[in-house]
Amino acid sequence: MKKALLRSLSLILAASLTAAAPPRPESAGFLISNAPLVSVWWATGTAKILKTDPVPARRSEEVRIEAARNEYEPFQIVLSPRKPAKGIRVEAGPLRRNGSGEIAASNITLARVAYVRVTMPTDSYGAAGDWPDPLPPLDGPFAAPAAENCPIWVTVFVPKDTPSGDYRGTVALRSEEWAVDVPVRLHVWNFTLPDKPSIRSAFGLAPEDIKAYHNLDTREELEKVYDLYMENFRAHRVAPISPFSLYPLEIRITGIPWVGGEFVSDPVHSGRRALKIVDDNPAEAVESRTAAPIPVRAGVAHRLAWWARTEKEGQEYTVFLEPLDAAGNPVYRLDWVRVFKGSTAWQEERQEIPAYPPEVASVVLHLFPTFRDETGSFTGTAFFDDISLTAAGGETNLVPGGDFEMDIAGMSVETDFREFDRVARRYLDGFGFVAFDLPVKGLGSGSFYSHRPGILGGFRQGTPEYDRLLSQHLGQVEKHLAENGWLGKEYIYWFDEPDAKDYPFVREGMMNIRKNAPRLTRFITEHRPGPDIMDVSEIGCTIFDRVDPAVVAHLAPKGREFWSYLCTGPKGPWVTLFIDHPAVDLRIWLWMSYRFGLKGILVWRANYWSSPTVFPPGVLQNPWQDPMSYTVGYGIPFGQVNPWGNGDGRFLYPPNRDPGHDRTKYLTGPVNSIRWEILREGIEDYEYFMLLEKSIREARGRAEARRAAALLSFPDTLFRSGREYTKDPAALLEYRARIARAIERLEAAK
Repeated sequence: MKKALLRSLSLILAASLTAAAPPRPESAGFLISNAPLVSVWWATGTAKILKTDPVPARRSEEVRIEAARNEYEPFQIVLSPRKPAKGIRVEAGPLRRNGSGEIAASNITLARVAYVRVTMPTDSYGAAGDWPDPLPPLDGPFAAPAAENCPIWVTVFVPKDTPSGDYRGTVALRSEEWAVDVPVRLHVWNFTLPDKPSIRSAFGLAPEDIKAYHNLDTREELEKVYDLYMENFRAHRVAPISPFSLYPLEIRITGIPWVGGEFVSDPVHSGRRALKIVDDNPAEAVESRTAAPIPVRAGVAHRLAWWARTEKEGQEYTVFLEPLDAAGNPVYRLDWVRVFKGSTAWQEERQEIPAYPPEVASVVLHLFPTFRDETGSFTGTAFFDDISLTAAGGETNLVPGGDFEMDIAGMSVETDFREFDRVARRYLDGFGFVAFDLPVKGLGSGSFYSHRPGILGGFRQGTPEYDRLLSQHLGQVEKHLAENGWLGKEYIYWFDEPDAKDYPFVREGMMNIRKNAPRLTRFITEHRPGPDIMDVSEIGCTIFDRVDPAVVAHLAPKGREFWSYLCTGPKGPWVTLFIDHPAVDLRIWLWMSYRFGLKGILVWRANYWSSPTVFPPGVLQNPWQDPMSYTVGYGIPFGQVNPWGNGDGRFLYPPNRDPGHDRTKYLTGPVNSIRWEILREGIEDYEYFMLLEKSIREARGRAEARRAAALLSFPDTLFRSGREYTKDPAALLEYRARIARAIERLEAAK
């Protein structure tokens, strides 16, 4: 997936570098204790406390936070030692309300605020230095150096059955030389946030990176750790783009006896079709093979014959007969593999296959368009036609469909939902994910950089065979989702950021979906929101700086749903996702989303920890030491270093802090980041807006409702646009409290 329009990246960078970085807002903290050995202060969660930030002069007797039921509320306790401190322990006690009511200590989690060293600022709005981001769990005593801030991240979860009111408790801090108790007061509002988020989301997650950074070996280990990541997504009210990454829909196609490759009408040796195999992947040996084992007679020699031509004169290609026993297990010592030199003209090959011993019951024929090596490093294209395997003295061709003249009437698709259903019941029904990318087989793919047409069962998009198979598959998927209550949560995200030149291709693909499954939701990321291409999608997702609220207001009533996404562009002064940018960004993104009528948010990845364009195979970037995200793909030559921005596509950290050397198997979930936590704060704020909106509707025009409705317009002091907004988290918290009180008044008046 591409993230920002690379051809315009230089313009974005140039524009951002001409802008002066905004001043950091005055510290949001309050001094609790100013003892001789250590100062202790607190700050909200929507703040990035640098190591060198001054101890605030403002005092507070206690930490003061507010939350609804079923809400997470973070804050930071900051230690500023005057001399090195050792053996520091932190313990959070329960929060209790006068009379009755308690929030158990088990609902309070503690983490350290760790720092990453930014050596290459994202832009002029960023800065070199140590920036807070990772939040490793606090799991034992620790030390703190002198003259540096040492923040502790505290998150309180308010259970749904908690009575409203004020709750008080203490966070105890102890070192070898000092002790400080930090009083905490939490006000619980008299309303409850829903379990399922009102705003939809899509954040990418790559299982292959989880496997590499956690040092996992088996499928079972990967599934276990992947599920812990899904638990983390649920706790943060975020949905993964595809919870089915490890569990794609499977299909069985009958009437087509080959798997892999494409059936083409030009060039052919004879008849209507030949088989084309394209290997353009230097990391995989691409092949085509017979779909089912071919029974052979033991003790009898066979003859294998075929016609072939290659893209280049003299190009090597590989033919492989894989013998199997009666149980379907390979008999490796009897493999028959030969490499041939092809020609740009059709050439016939005939090979004698020695008699197999009795243990061999069948064979599978594999065709590779290049030299088959262990890594699949060779690339090329080859064509095959008129393939036959005959027993000595016989004339019957044992290869089904060896001439590729299959009858369309005999072709059909059956979609296997077993694994999909198992995972859907856990993640859609159980976890409450309200959006997911539907893994449809056979659709095309691409971006502005390049695209590929859809191929299903070996037939290319636009052929009668493709249309028949896709229609059956999509129809089965649509019906199954509807029967299980999942229809409407899905979206089909098959093309990323099309350019105008791609519109005809995208339109064809979108119309294929609509024609065959009219109730399935089509999704597109688009830089120019409007009817040019969004008329063939139900969800349009626009890069945030190009969101036009007027377009949203015009098209949303006509059935279009609009989302926005953040990525490598824009840079400052816009709202961004970068580590070295203002803390408030990811929270106020959700405020703006509500105000602009947006129903979803997207970020291309949450665990983009390494770029294979920069780091060679077997070498992993260490996100704990290098926070920069680098360009991957899109024609960038290997080794070229193109920075995307610090933390782009990276909201989670692997628990392995030294992936280049630490081979420990980590069967644990991810490490959160400050930005991930602030994003959840914004998503929960969005729920406040939706609850107030609901209360206003139910109040049916009463004066109090009219006054409350004005709150949802948001004043210019909070933001005017995506590039003009307050950097002060206190302004958001004060306004959110006004909304909370309005909800309580309206609910009480029912």
